[in-house]
Amino acid sequence: MNADRLSSFLLKNGGLKPVRLTSIQEHVVYIETNEGERLILKRHNNKLRVEQQWHFFEQQSSSIPVSFQRFPNQKQFLYDNGRYWTISPYIHGRKLNYVFAKDRKDALNVLKMFHNDTKGVKIRHPLIKEMFYVKWHKRLQKFMYTEPIFKEYRFNPLFTDIVQTAEKYLQLVSAFNWGELHDKARQLGTWIHGDVAAHNFIRSSGQIHLIDFDLLSCAPPLNDYIQIGQRYLPYLNWDLDRLLSYKIVPQKTIKPWLYSIFIPSDVMREWLYFLDSNSERPIRNYLEELEMDWLKRQYFLKTARKMLN
Repeated sequence: MNADRLSSFLLKNGGLKPVRLTSIQEHVVYIETNEGERLILKRHNNKLRVEQQWHFFEQQSSSIPVSFQRFPNQKQFLYDNGRYWTISPYIHGRKLNYVFAKDRKDALNVLKMFHNDTKGVKIRHPLIKEMFYVKWHKRLQKFMYTEPIFKEYRFNPLFTDIVQTAEKYLQLVSAFNWGELHDKARQLGTWIHGDVAAHNFIRSSGQIHLIDFDLLSCAPPLNDYIQIGQRYLPYLNWDLDRLLSYKIVPQKTIKPWLYSIFIPSDVMREWLYFLDSNSERPIRNYLEELEMDWLKRQYFLKTARKMLN
């Protein structure tokens, strides 16, 4: 939707009068209104996810999440040709960067505060999402279709090692009692953000906010901590002691947490994204760097397995 049509659509359907629209991403637009408001307009494809976020935002009281707000005509969202549009306040600030130790520490503290602040929020019919390891198994299947590329560039051993590691730990992780953890999460009303990438934490005026709740889920906080552990490790040079120094999870959940981190879901995600993005970066260069990182990861796996035994 071009700017003129979008501006007209927002005025006609939401009573919103933009004086400036700037595209940030394909589905995200920065807006300034005639009343001086600064907003983020976002396009969604799943109505149920939008409705769940609204139910959650209306019942939680934490200042950490950046919630949706209603359009001037009080609509929660606008519909157009299979797409759903929401608005949120624009937060001026700096996105966190996990290369910095302070940002890693602050992100973890804020995430734990979010889990604590929103505990007890219960909504009717929360969306039931598949277990993370089921999602990662599907990702592995897609990854395996790219074997010919590894062969073409003679990185067959790397491909085999990634697949074997993923298969081994997917099997081990699936044996833990995740169903009980998820049942407890639904009973207690515990919520996870679902995408703890650094760019979803915004430092603004001395406070850190969380944005982008598309993957919001009533689930065990452990799920968020698995992802944040994976995201921290490259910046910790795959050092187990440095990772454990953050005290991300309690001792009783160390084993399922680490076994889940062993699954190279991030490797598969970034590789598939790289291929889909039609990047100008040479494939050989990407694979050479991946191979070097994989060696560090293997040392981490060896050290962590020894600790767990």
